[in-house]
Amino acid sequence: MIKADPDMDYIRAELCSFISTNILAEGVRVQNETLLTSIGVDSFSVIEIILFIERKFGVIIPDEALVPENLQSVSALANCTWQRLQAK
Repeated sequence: MIKADPDMDYIRAELCSFISTNILAEGVRVQNETLLTSIGVDSFSVIEIILFIERKFGVIIPDEALVPENLQSVSALANCTWQRLQAK
């Protein structure tokens, strides 16, 4: 269930949980500022993460937002997501 107005901490926590459970190998940890490429997140994984964001938070991440600076860490993804939520 989505919070009515999710804050950055909630978005980050949900992203960390999804990435840890569905993307990373067992024992690999992700934190808010971890560079996702450094823990094995590839372009296919990014697609899964974007689809999760769109389903979980009910926002569309447009192609023009899929730039390296928005995809480098959980914090960057959360910020991008939060901006889309504010624009709704």
